Amino acid sequence: MKCRLCNSELRDQKSDSQGRKYQICSSCELIQLDKSLWLSDEEEKDRYLLHENSTDNKGYIRYLNNIIQNSFSPYLKPRSRVLDFGCGPEKTWAGLLEDKGYQVSTYDPYFDDQSDWMEDKFDAISAIEVFEHIASPSESLNTLCSCLNPENFLIIRTMLHDSKWNNFSKWWYREDPTHISFYSKATIDFICLKWNLKLIQIIENCEIVLKKI
Repeated sequence: MKCRLCNSELRDQKSDSQGRKYQICSSCELIQLDKSLWLSDEEEKDRYLLHENSTDNKGYIRYLNNIIQNSFSPYLKPRSRVLDFGCGPEKTWAGLLEDKGYQVSTYDPYFDDQSDWMEDKFDAISAIEVFEHIASPSESLNTLCSCLNPENFLIIRTMLHDSKWNNFSKWWYREDPTHISFYSKATIDFICLKWNLKLIQIIENCEIVLKKI
């Protein structure tokens, strides 16, 4: 079996106290939930429909506005072309970006499944709470980076693990059954090296700004 990010041979598998198995890559530090435990597409979609990510959720809106303030406004001018990758059913994030003056396209495999964006180029691609759900990160990064010109941005929001199994096995972030891929700072460094990206910032161990070089 090979790592779905760096293609290295996977030789390390661990189980948590509930018996859930994880594949651990010693090369890039990607940790993935064993495929036998992944939800079906229908189960995963039903889970997303339970999320309260609408404009009525003031806490969620405040959280998204903080991302705009920290990771968009310092790097992207109004009218910049942005892809919301994994927009969800409500498209709340896309709406907030449009309110700030950005030109936004959207994609989601369950709720906005169109592929014309793959032929386009963007000033930024955002993946807010998306990468932890991705089964094949290498394939997704190949596609996303092909849609960025040099000097453009990939903005990711996902929690990073600290590379220590004892901490990971007790980590609340992996309790969501749709969370199947987990990254560390070393994983981000590998992504930068392979896809010709520069790490601009990581805020609070989860908000990651990468720039194509």
